[in-house]
Amino acid sequence: MIDIILFQPKCGVWDIMGARVPIGLLSIGAVPCNKGYKVVLIDQRIDFDWQSKIKKYINQGAKIVCLTTMVGEQILHMMEVSKFIKSIDSNILTILGGSWPQTQPEMCMQDKNIDVVCYGEGDYLLTELMAYCEGKKKISDVLGIIHRTKEGTIKRTAPRQPVQNLDELPKIPYRLVNLRDYTAVGFRQGKPSISVVTSRGCQFRCTFCSMVPLYGQSWRGYSVDRLMEDIAELESKYGIKDFFFNDDLITGDFKRFTEFLEALAKSGRDYNWGTPGMRGDAVLRLTKDEKAMDNLIKSGCKNLDIGVESGSPRILKLIKKDTTVDVIRRVNQKMSKYPVIMKYNFMGGFPTETEGEFFDTMRLRRILQEENEYAIAPIYFFTPVPETQIFTLAIENGFQPPTKLQEWADFNYDTWYKKYPSWLTKRMIHLIDNAVFLSYFSNKKMSYKYPNPLLNILFKLYYPLAKLRNDNDYYGFMFEKSLAEFIVKIDGKFNLFNRIQKKFFFKKSESLNTYS
Repeated sequence: MIDIILFQPKCGVWDIMGARVPIGLLSIGAVPCNKGYKVVLIDQRIDFDWQSKIKKYINQGAKIVCLTTMVGEQILHMMEVSKFIKSIDSNILTILGGSWPQTQPEMCMQDKNIDVVCYGEGDYLLTELMAYCEGKKKISDVLGIIHRTKEGTIKRTAPRQPVQNLDELPKIPYRLVNLRDYTAVGFRQGKPSISVVTSRGCQFRCTFCSMVPLYGQSWRGYSVDRLMEDIAELESKYGIKDFFFNDDLITGDFKRFTEFLEALAKSGRDYNWGTPGMRGDAVLRLTKDEKAMDNLIKSGCKNLDIGVESGSPRILKLIKKDTTVDVIRRVNQKMSKYPVIMKYNFMGGFPTETEGEFFDTMRLRRILQEENEYAIAPIYFFTPVPETQIFTLAIENGFQPPTKLQEWADFNYDTWYKKYPSWLTKRMIHLIDNAVFLSYFSNKKMSYKYPNPLLNILFKLYYPLAKLRNDNDYYGFMFEKSLAEFIVKIDGKFNLFNRIQKKFFFKKSESLNTYS
């Protein structure tokens, strides 16, 4: 018998980067698994026969299907799956969670095949909804949801309070997936790696970030003891020693972070790790502590991401980044002494940003890479997200956002500016779009971000041309972008990249096949 189906829809262009373990779904599956419910997980990115699996599990008695989505193409895939589920059994309770429902829960109910939307943390949600399915609880008593009544009306229940002590949560049920099908980073090509979340939230106030309205500038983290226990288990059970600590802010408690570094360093386990959740001021603070820096290196740190966002002081103030260009340059100069890839993330296309201010960004990223051989500096196109402070500014400057769920499915980070009216001129779109594309491929150190074997090969083939263009600021006649768009379309139809990853990536590590 099956009780709950967790379903991970395809993401779209992000899938080409390599499928990471669906940690969000696995996290909300932890409590029901611990309570004895039979839970299964289907991942559309790698389960190419997902329809037959859904049919099989529904026939085996599944009462709930829980899906997830972020903004963009994943909404389209989610709606395809929810429609398919209801075509098999209209009585199945369909639940939707993820980053998009967190900010737009009512809009998500426009999908008539969704019964419940989770607008808070979902750790205890599925067990309560199973109690509802079993007639033991009223759905109106389940906190943090929007639900559709039998009469078709939409009701919102009272908010659910966030889990304050993350250590109280059961262990992630990795057994629900085959971890050999996933990867996270390419520190050691051909070796297994995994994304791990060590904390939730962020205390800062960046106006473009959806975490601010979601968590209200709050932060909570697992204890160091719990983290080390979980990491040791991933190594002993699954042979994994390379980790991507996928936090929004891993230094939310700086003391916890330094203690974590010390524990990793003292373990002597030859771990490798990176994280996107760093700030320049935190790294600067770290460099002033000789013991902490020694532990950073001994712990196996291979990469730190810092969100710089812009080289323009005015834009940094506009987005309330609470940092300066000087801080970032000092961080970079101090970290140049260490063999740690410093990934400085930038954005272009902010509301009111001028061409000159974007060139300030281009100059800063070039300086950082010249001053530190381990520095990389990709650029991303700014994307206006509902409920963020800057979203209002975007609308004031001419942005006309989608109004329906189906329209937001066509709102992708790499194409929205070509489809929706905004403040951006054609010249700015052309400039930023080409600079963004080249930034992904013009630094050889970026290769660790492409663990998918096919994408890694394509990166190595294109790198010389991308570097030549980048070094000479030549953005004209970029025929290769059309080729990349064609590859993305082909992958969208045939799931080529993840098929290759699943078939070939872990061949060398089959002797570690203790996955269960």
